[in-house]
Amino acid sequence: MRPFIGCGLALVLTACNNQENLDGYLSEVRARPPVAIEPLPTITPFSPMGYDSSDKRSPFIAPQPESRAGVEQKPKADCAQIVADRPKEVLENYSLASLAMQGTMGRQGQLWALIRTPDGQSMRMGLNHYMGLDQGRIIRISKTAVDLLETIPDGKGCWVTRETQLVMAGLEAKR
Repeated sequence: MRPFIGCGLALVLTACNNQENLDGYLSEVRARPPVAIEPLPTITPFSPMGYDSSDKRSPFIAPQPESRAGVEQKPKADCAQIVADRPKEVLENYSLASLAMQGTMGRQGQLWALIRTPDGQSMRMGLNHYMGLDQGRIIRISKTAVDLLETIPDGKGCWVTRETQLVMAGLEAKR
């Protein structure tokens, strides 16, 4: 039983020593000079700004591109123009980067591509269907990819075409 009493005495002495350290620290903190509190910043009163709509554009109408003085903005007659009279297809609302080819379906020699949208829907697309934001028309379908002919602006009022490919999901990392 003696070892137990000795351990208890050591515990009491340690606790007293910690109390002395705490008292010393508190007296040291109380002896420090007080720190001045910074004054609150002055608040300037709000003054509303008037809006005169006569010389500014309306914030409720989409801005129009600025025209350069002396530069004709009409498209040239000798360059390719876009045909905008066809109805927009569902997959033309998505960028090609957000679409994924899942596979193909075939029947009587015709091949369709299965395209997955970002919201998880699968759509069957055939030749001459459109998808992507750049009016990509499907020109070839293989078992592993869909080839598109996109029409993009060249910045000079004309349109140019480029071929793009949508590769089946999982194969793009192997290329």
